Amino acid sequence: MFFKISMPHSVFMCILLSEKYIFCAPVGDMCQPPANLTVSYQKLNQENHTRFKKILPEKALADQCDSKKHGETCPEKVFGGNHVPVYAMSTCPWTYAVDHDHLRFPSTILMAKPRCTYCIGSNGDLECNPITKSIHVLRRGECTDGLYQYHEST
Repeated sequence: MFFKISMPHSVFMCILLSEKYIFCAPVGDMCQPPANLTVSYQKLNQENHTRFKKILPEKALADQCDSKKHGETCPEKVFGGNHVPVYAMSTCPWTYAVDHDHLRFPSTILMAKPRCTYCIGSNGDLECNPITKSIHVLRRGECTDGLYQYHEST
């Protein structure tokens, strides 16, 4: 015998196995993100004055993160050419790493990681140091009236 149990923010599908045993599993999440989440994020970062990439779908983000084709180790010389991206032809080249957190908006953020300890051609005199910048994100909280509540975080 199958039956559904509805609670304020959850639905469970249950099977009566015997007089003593019932097996229940969640059917789906009844809570949704608010429709204005992208607008809220843009307002949060409008004073940021940096040029971060726009929020991209996961597939487009993965394509932009194709820095691994240029390698993850430090090259011996600087690459050049018309079709070589900036991250590959720098004296301190970098690669992109994907940071994914499903409880954050945006859920996927690209982070640059240096490929070299020292600048190419510097004979070990100049170090490659990462530059970091905190950005504002929205962190998912509790569900209220069918909508997730989001709050500012860095």
